[in-house]
Amino acid sequence: MILDKIRNNHLYDSTHPLFQKAFDFLSTTDLENIALGKHLIEGDALFAIVMEYDTQEAVHCKVETHKKYIDLQYMIAGEEFIGVATLEDQTPLNPYNKEGDFTFYNVNNLSKISLKTGHFAIFYPDDMHQTMIQIECPQSLRKVVVKILKDHR
Repeated sequence: MILDKIRNNHLYDSTHPLFQKAFDFLSTTDLENIALGKHLIEGDALFAIVMEYDTQEAVHCKVETHKKYIDLQYMIAGEEFIGVATLEDQTPLNPYNKEGDFTFYNVNNLSKISLKTGHFAIFYPDDMHQTMIQIECPQSLRKVVVKILKDHR
């Protein structure tokens, strides 16, 4: 997992062949006005999902992992807690959903990070993450999740 300010994105360009393209999308796109939904950057290898939602209590938020994609989550406006843990031997709630690339878990009391406006977090397949958690009370936010194909060469 990586948590940093967007102005430091250049530090991670060499970490994966598609990271620079992902950060280029974030820096050259009018994210405050782009339509909600899926935006292809490089086909199925790299795409963005722009979303708006209200944060909520952690008990209502799902803990998930992915196998095929790395998540680069960038906060356009707002702030949320994200629960994080390393995937080890936790028992999934459901079998892996290949089409949606997710597995859900029932894990409580995860460590939490704060994702603020202008910051990003990168979650690799071994990073369990629980998004949408309110900080003090529910608030609306706007966020983009860039899905990066893990095994892209």
